[in-house]
Amino acid sequence: MLEILTRITEGKGHDGDIDTLLTLAKTVKECSLCGLGQTSPNPVLTTINYFRDEYDAHIKEKKCPAAVCDALMISPCQHTCPVGINIPKYVAHIAAGEYKEAIDTIRERNPFPAICGRICHHPCEGRCRRGELDDPVAIRALKRFAADWYFEHVTEDPEPFPQTQSQRIAVVGAGPTGLSCAYFLAQTGYPVTVFEALPIGGGMLSVAIPEFRLPREVIQKEIDYIAKRGVEIRYDTPINVNFTVEDLRKDGFDAVFVAAGAQRSQRIGIPGELEDVAGFYYGLRFLRDVKLGRQVRAGRRVAVIGGGNVALDAARTALRLGSEEANIFYRRSRDEMPVTGVEYDQAIAEGVQVNFLVSPTRIVSQDWEVTGLQCIRMRLGEPDQSGRRRPIPITGSEFFVEADNVIAAVGQAPDLSFLPADSALERTRWETLVVDSNTLSTNVSGVFAGGDFVTGPGMVIDAIAAGRRAAIAIDKYLKGDTSRVEIYDLKVGVVGELASQEIEEAWEVQPRLAVPALPVQKRKMSFAEVELSFPEERARQEAKRCLRCDLER
Repeated sequence: MLEILTRITEGKGHDGDIDTLLTLAKTVKECSLCGLGQTSPNPVLTTINYFRDEYDAHIKEKKCPAAVCDALMISPCQHTCPVGINIPKYVAHIAAGEYKEAIDTIRERNPFPAICGRICHHPCEGRCRRGELDDPVAIRALKRFAADWYFEHVTEDPEPFPQTQSQRIAVVGAGPTGLSCAYFLAQTGYPVTVFEALPIGGGMLSVAIPEFRLPREVIQKEIDYIAKRGVEIRYDTPINVNFTVEDLRKDGFDAVFVAAGAQRSQRIGIPGELEDVAGFYYGLRFLRDVKLGRQVRAGRRVAVIGGGNVALDAARTALRLGSEEANIFYRRSRDEMPVTGVEYDQAIAEGVQVNFLVSPTRIVSQDWEVTGLQCIRMRLGEPDQSGRRRPIPITGSEFFVEADNVIAAVGQAPDLSFLPADSALERTRWETLVVDSNTLSTNVSGVFAGGDFVTGPGMVIDAIAAGRRAAIAIDKYLKGDTSRVEIYDLKVGVVGELASQEIEEAWEVQPRLAVPALPVQKRKMSFAEVELSFPEERARQEAKRCLRCDLER
């Protein structure tokens, strides 16, 4: 068992290893004649039972989710990044004042550096080894600095990628997943056409994330760059029951990637949830209407149901529209809240009030106008399938909250209504498409699907990773390559140009530099961007905090 486990941690595991471990462990447990022998397999059995996904990741993806298996990773930050950006390399370029080289390194894996430099949840920073000494390097802010420098200083248009392949590929949806797939396919030499139903690209980035977090002009610059590299984007061209995915194949496209996103708001499922009631909104519709400049009612007291980024964004937007109070009601605790510390702290500083362990039970209205919420307090029980502790109502703790607006922001879901009822594409009972987890291929040959459209709403960097995985899978499909799709870089001996030099181990405490931000009082008065960019000298100073743990000692 130790030999098999060691192989798995070195990225040399096989598909049958888990079954072999289970067989060996159960045999040892049942046949041993002493207590030591009978209990010795328990760690193996327990970890397989509770952490099966981690075993699968090590074996199938050659990836260690905890970023602790040294043989599998070049550096913890790069290994944790869903798209595998060579973070130490681009940070080193910034430290040396080589900003063009830094942005080129980022774009090897991510065509949206300016967007991710603003809204990525930066899991890389949580694994940064500098954080074991004082504070993690401000990786996200440095990415933004490099991207902003590029768009401010590089004026000539980039050259289109040369088209070296004859097969044509169609991508449905111009969100981050679809555009990432198109970008990497164009980089590989394929002619790619993206079909977008809306008159603008960017998907949820463009219509749902407020200007104070992600300005529209930033999104457009990124999309323009992708188009200039040779990706054709057809706006106002929906793929629906009139012109289907199957029609794209008949139209001469050799492969189709469906990346339609998750743009349908989920219902809460409580009494009073009626869209016709004045003052009631779903989070996505509320944010979309504000972003598009439509008239939105902003009452004095706003109640937001949910605990994710859409809930925080809706509450912060309401305050900017003139609401005096913005209360969020979340049925779990802060530990379970799926938002980063930066977004949460900014919302609290602006006056948003978050009420934890509270669940609305009824939306109250009178004469078709919202008057408030009926709520009940909760306590946390055992973890559910998501790994978060299940909220349990506390009997007798009901209370009423007055509100002029109620915004439901409990999640989004894919919308398969654009597919004909007789479509051959296989669906799950959760109304998503059935795809192979490695190749993202559907049951229809040549048709692939991925991103939020398949997995449900996630983080932007995960959407980009899905697009890159799809591009690699489609390239393999068109070349008749049946090997597994691998998107992560593995450690191969000596790494980096400085690997042969001795790295000085001495270090001194140097706290992380604070990212500049708009003063709180100015934030509430406009939709101006809250988080600002590092000045050049501070960016270089912060980049020099990197320990270069990607280099072999």
